[in-house]
Amino acid sequence: MNPMQMASAVCSECEIAVLVDEEIGERDESGRFVVEAGTMEAQVLECLSARHGGVSVIPFDPDITPAIEELRRLSPRLVFNLTEWLDGNRRLDAAIAGVLEMMNLRYTGTGPEGMQLARDKALAKSIVGALGICVPRHAIVNGRVPDIDFPFPAIVKPQFGDGSDSIANNALVATERDLTRRVAAIRRRSEEPLLCEQFVEGRDLFVALLGNEPRVMPPLELVVGRKGPRAPRFATYRVKNDAAFRTRWRVHYREPRLPQAVMAAIEEASRRIFAALKLRDYARIDYRLTAGNELYFLEANPNPDLTRHTFGRDRCFAGVGYPDLIASIVDAALERTRAASAADR
Repeated sequence: MNPMQMASAVCSECEIAVLVDEEIGERDESGRFVVEAGTMEAQVLECLSARHGGVSVIPFDPDITPAIEELRRLSPRLVFNLTEWLDGNRRLDAAIAGVLEMMNLRYTGTGPEGMQLARDKALAKSIVGALGICVPRHAIVNGRVPDIDFPFPAIVKPQFGDGSDSIANNALVATERDLTRRVAAIRRRSEEPLLCEQFVEGRDLFVALLGNEPRVMPPLELVVGRKGPRAPRFATYRVKNDAAFRTRWRVHYREPRLPQAVMAAIEEASRRIFAALKLRDYARIDYRLTAGNELYFLEANPNPDLTRHTFGRDRCFAGVGYPDLIASIVDAALERTRAASAADR
């Protein structure tokens, strides 16, 4: 029996229940839920199963009753929450965390409030901007194209998106006419709220944080090695999800050489953002660094991709080996919940 099948088996004593999106696997003939091989969930399961005696997998679907009943029956010591949406709606990740809160279960990752703060890109920018950290100027696009008070170019993106949803090269607009066309194109398939954001020229940096007095990992920089008019200028959906596209444009990630003052600014800003957005256990913050070494906050991800090779070989979280990363998330969640229980007594 492979690790995924072992983990999906019902445990007499469940130490860790791994909560996943229903689309990531299916039940076998015995009724066990088995995640698809090679996925992030399978990689996390393999690490957890190697270290812990009882690991079960629970799919969370729109009919939430079966998941709740299984969680009650197993009564796990900890829930490793790998859910990203509910019925395709990313804004409901906070609701899933809310269910775990109501059940008084210990679980990994950010709680409902932090999920909501980070998910809303406009709200997150307002909070971070109030800290004195640079953020791009922006405007919310609802029914019509707004009159923007900042210079082009600009990026049009979903206000509540994740993983560069709906972000391609044509998300970058150079004129008000381009903006109108881009919004109209998106509106033909979706009525989701949009954000029009000033495009900051510079380098894309991704900074992971681990723990609750967070350890700030070395930043990773997105590098596009091949130039051309169609080369990506920022982290599009295809940059993140299309291996052939990355190969074509020689996309890779590296630990950049940055002045000590910039590294110190990244560490301080990241810790303050982590606290202000009520993030927990682990997170990733995305920045743009200008040629003049001004650091701009773009967004925070409270449940970043934990695929082993997200940013290249073993660079999911720079500086931490993959099994140690998964173990550290478990330890951070248990330590946080123990501290909260002690404070309540």
